[in-house]
Amino acid sequence: MRLRTMLVGLLLVIAVVLSGTIYAGFSMHKQSIVEQEHTEVERTAAVIAGRIDARLQTTIHTVDLWTTTFGLTSAGTTRTDTLDTFVNRTAFNSAATYAANGTLLAISGPNFEDDDISTYVGTNYSGQPFVERALDGEIYISQPDRTLTGQYIVQIAAPIRDDDRIVGVFDARFHIENHALLANLTDIGHPGDRLTIESNGQRLLDEPGVMSVTITETATVSQTGWEVTVNRPRSAIALKLERATALQVGGVAIGLLSVAVVGLWTSRTTISRIEELMEALTDLIDGDYQTDLELGRSEEWYRISDRFNSLSKTFKRRDSQLRVLNRVLRHNLRNDMNVITAHTEGLLAGEDLSPEVEEDVEQIHETATRLINTSEHARTLYDDLLTSPRKVMEPVDVVAVVEQRVSALAEQYPDSTIEIDTPPAAWALDSAVLPIVVEEIVRNAIVHNDLPEDERQVTVTVDPDADPTQEVDSIRETRIAVTDNGPGIPMVEEALLTDQLEETPVEHGSGLGVWLVNWLVDQIDGTVSVSTGVDRGTTVTIHLPAPEEPPDGSDPDWET
Repeated sequence: MRLRTMLVGLLLVIAVVLSGTIYAGFSMHKQSIVEQEHTEVERTAAVIAGRIDARLQTTIHTVDLWTTTFGLTSAGTTRTDTLDTFVNRTAFNSAATYAANGTLLAISGPNFEDDDISTYVGTNYSGQPFVERALDGEIYISQPDRTLTGQYIVQIAAPIRDDDRIVGVFDARFHIENHALLANLTDIGHPGDRLTIESNGQRLLDEPGVMSVTITETATVSQTGWEVTVNRPRSAIALKLERATALQVGGVAIGLLSVAVVGLWTSRTTISRIEELMEALTDLIDGDYQTDLELGRSEEWYRISDRFNSLSKTFKRRDSQLRVLNRVLRHNLRNDMNVITAHTEGLLAGEDLSPEVEEDVEQIHETATRLINTSEHARTLYDDLLTSPRKVMEPVDVVAVVEQRVSALAEQYPDSTIEIDTPPAAWALDSAVLPIVVEEIVRNAIVHNDLPEDERQVTVTVDPDADPTQEVDSIRETRIAVTDNGPGIPMVEEALLTDQLEETPVEHGSGLGVWLVNWLVDQIDGTVSVSTGVDRGTTVTIHLPAPEEPPDGSDPDWET
């Protein structure tokens, strides 16, 4: 994965987490605003319920206080006058007194006619709850009772005492609509609040308010059990929520902008410089030794630039040294060895050499020829590995390569037997180095065989679509196995060929052929394995990555 792609992915994750955190934080803040408003509405309901309780307590105290003005010894006219005075001076609509046995003694109220009064007076109400509880010494508060006119009446009854004796009952009643008990309650909360008071399903008060999505809380009047409900429209906190939403959007935008700025800064200050460094390294691999790289002025980038330039200078110097060495091997050494081989061939063509001298001359000719081959290997290494840029890996027909190389070697070594066992086609990925590898391995199998030339045997087998080894990074591989009947490969040569040993001044190969095969196979992402027979014979197998599919129409029998 590219670093820039990784950075974009990381920044996206950070942006999502950061914006999610900001969004969640402001969502919690908005929720807290709503919860705070719930608390405020709840407090408003509690205050209203408390105010009703306080007003009821004042009303009860008024009734209890007036009980001291009544006595059973008073005449009927006096009781009536006292009741009239009570009704006129208080907010009660009617009042009455009862004897200890529950008999109505007197009654007063603007809605009572004389005939009504004479009808009611003398009636016994001893079975009524207000009489019983008042005679038991309690102050009785009734639940609201709805009249025929639709008004609600609340009744308060208190005992009349004479010293410590209860000698009667004082009963006072008021209409809730006309009483100050529920007056001016909406002034306590928000102007848009809707207030309702209910008792046993009966709605005693229903103050108008905004009917929309509301925040609702209730409280209970302790003395009566009435339920006070306050409905506050959410529009009361709309401005706060709008501000929180604006801050929420702004916070997310600032967070995303910050991430974008950091990403842009990182891209320009780090990734762009890494890409510049990668381009310089690619040029370095291709032999373009840049020595003036400047990635930045910070200490770290300055040190990286300095190290790269130093490394590039070292490679450039070594390349120059290698060119000189190559020239010596390709020209000076080769030309001198050609002179030696020419002279030794001239001497061997004569007939005046003794057997001992002839043997020495043949040894000189063989050594000179071997040195010429070594210089050819050096030329191949320099031309194909060190100076040429790495070519693109493309599918090639391995069978065609093997047949071409084997045919050329068969002409060079006509006395030796070279056989091939190949399918119609076999594909592998190559960058134009496979012919050199095949030729080098087959040639070594012939040249390093200690048997007479007519007894030397080499078999080249091509196995397509094989299961890949661990070292080959491909879903399939093509194998080239070269088997000979020679004495076997020395252990050091085998270890170097299979990349199990690095050459040292103590442990090293006898030539450049092993290194040539190793380096070339590694260049095309392949690997080499060696299998040696019990007595004689060696099999060198080249494992090559195969393409996922062959070129179109080239192999209809390709197995998938």
